[in-house]
Amino acid sequence: MPLPAPPPLPSRPASCRALLAALMLAAASAAAQVPLASPTARPAAEPFEETRHGLRLSDPYRWMEDPAREAELVAWLTAATRDGQARLAALPQRAAWVDTLRAALGSGTRYADVQEAGGRRFARRTDPGAQTAVLVVRDAAGERVLFDPAQDPGLAIHAYAPAPDGRHVAVLAARGGSEIGEVRFLDTASGAERGQRFGPMWGEFRPQWLDGRRVVLTRMGDGRAGDPMETMQAQLTTLGADPVPVFGQGQLGAAATTAPEFPVLLQQPAGRWTLGLAAGARADARVMVTPTAALQAGRPRWRALAGYEDQVTGATVLGDTLYLLSTRTRPEGEVLAVRLDPRGHGRPRPVWHAPGLALTTLAATRDGVYVVGMRDGVHRLLLLPGGRAPARAVALPEEGAIEALGSSADGRRLLFPLAGWTRPRRFHAAEGTRVTPTAFVSTAWAAAATLDIRRDEAVSADGSRVPMVVIRRDAAPGPQAVLLEAYGSYGEPSTVPGYLPSLLAWAVRGHTLALCGTRGGNERGRAWHEAGRAAAKPNAHADYLACAQRLVDTGRTEPGRLAATGTSAGGLLSPVAALQRPDLFSVIVPRVAIANATRLEAMRNGPNQFAEMGDPRTEAGFRALAAQDAVLALQAAPRLPDLFVTVGLNDQRVAPWMGAKFAATALARDQPGQVTMLRADAEAGHGIGSMADGLVQEFADTYTFLEARLPPGPAAR
Repeated sequence: MPLPAPPPLPSRPASCRALLAALMLAAASAAAQVPLASPTARPAAEPFEETRHGLRLSDPYRWMEDPAREAELVAWLTAATRDGQARLAALPQRAAWVDTLRAALGSGTRYADVQEAGGRRFARRTDPGAQTAVLVVRDAAGERVLFDPAQDPGLAIHAYAPAPDGRHVAVLAARGGSEIGEVRFLDTASGAERGQRFGPMWGEFRPQWLDGRRVVLTRMGDGRAGDPMETMQAQLTTLGADPVPVFGQGQLGAAATTAPEFPVLLQQPAGRWTLGLAAGARADARVMVTPTAALQAGRPRWRALAGYEDQVTGATVLGDTLYLLSTRTRPEGEVLAVRLDPRGHGRPRPVWHAPGLALTTLAATRDGVYVVGMRDGVHRLLLLPGGRAPARAVALPEEGAIEALGSSADGRRLLFPLAGWTRPRRFHAAEGTRVTPTAFVSTAWAAAATLDIRRDEAVSADGSRVPMVVIRRDAAPGPQAVLLEAYGSYGEPSTVPGYLPSLLAWAVRGHTLALCGTRGGNERGRAWHEAGRAAAKPNAHADYLACAQRLVDTGRTEPGRLAATGTSAGGLLSPVAALQRPDLFSVIVPRVAIANATRLEAMRNGPNQFAEMGDPRTEAGFRALAAQDAVLALQAAPRLPDLFVTVGLNDQRVAPWMGAKFAATALARDQPGQVTMLRADAEAGHGIGSMADGLVQEFADTYTFLEARLPPGPAAR
């Protein structure tokens, strides 16, 4: 069903429209004729072959994985990047893309991550034209900046947490686009720093306050006991005093995690119980619990409550009852309850499920347990009063994605953002079923309002109906160049609304952006996820190709006018799929992609991915990874499309050599007329914490390349 259409664009006289169309076509045609070429610098190819689990593999760029040769790899990536950027800078449309992207990313004020504690509300705020967000606090006196990372160039806030009384805030910040940083403690009234800083810390793990002074931090290892990613501990500190390990690697019994698990704590508002999660890059987590008082004393009494076999995807506590979100018996999810008792805990009992809705997250307040349900990217919010069924629908002020649920520190209110495709986050508070807006309202890029958003479905090879979202400036202007995006991993949906102005810019400039909800995501619950991950990833490839074919069949594009893109784990999906249909796709854009899946075990963050993608130490797992390996697909492809490969040299999630090997493999094919370009950024990581100007330059290069290489009119057949 199509979403409500935006107001039409102001009309122009027919002669003006014709002149404008002619100029745009002429400019596009001229751009397409500007010669682009692959970089002249080529990396060394060193013959290397091996046989694993019966598969014979050639890997002439295995040397790129060697830390001792990192300087050689970076030198080649830098030279190749410089070559490509010089060629792109010569194209006339690049300057216009820079202007468009600066307007898209720099217009209006945007808020994120609103939290409430001690009668104050905190948020990250990005001001117009700012490089990164500042931390602000709002109280009776108004809103003021508490921490500005711009005072330390290259620094960005990744997470923060106010103490329950709101008097102190723990801020986790990292620099250079890296996600590994350190936490500092600030006095809310003065902004002064308290105690010592702690690092290294992974930017995703928010500090968890137990009271107004004691806080638990998930810290990475120092390297002396092994890989810092695999030797994490949760440590208790009092406002920056020397920490004490309380959960994680090296602990005993239920307090122990096993590599590559990460130890994460969840402290409920004013709660008597603290949850411990052994989690990682997978949909499920193991769940433990301890009395908060014991944890505050540095002597937690952990008790295991759920294992991976229970398929727990969320947990919260209300009073003395633990609520779990599980997909073990119902693939769309159900809420279970466990009575907590110091003498021993009861067995989980079913509380509620919602046929037709995939349950994605839950949170508790004094009013009960809130649950988010989703179908094909459309979210609903429901309340279990007092933690009991039946559920009551919470009327939302507008359709949008509920990106996260959070409770105020006193447990009185639920805080949550709503975001749309063309509308940034607007934060709301809920008490019971009553929803009220907060003062944290983000401003949209005005040009985004001109876009038309349509939901559609494609039919995959096995008959599965695959949801898709199509975004373009006009509802039906005929065939356009298309950028097709998908992710399809970890049960993360691709068709949930999210305000991404860097992607919307592609559509604002007269092209089509499409997002395909392949299996491997969570558009339709756990079964949808399982049907597209690991050995089942070929289903997701087929879904992606079905979305591409649907765009052709409905007249939105033509064969040869599609570009395939996927970020991170999307590198297991879009490049492999697109290489199967060179008649459809002219360009592939892998962004910081897991492009060489069979080499996961050599990557720092690789073992963390085994549960989702496949374990290369087993035959079944290795063969599953081989079917997802874009480098292997590139070696076997009869014909190559053009490639624009991005790499973050500070990437802590995906090793830079993944994208480097993918590009090098294409360059070695030396296919006449085919162009491979690399863009390695020394000031970027995985894209989280990037400076605004860095994003402008990355997407300006990407879109300039696409316009130069995608046919501006009907593709030659």
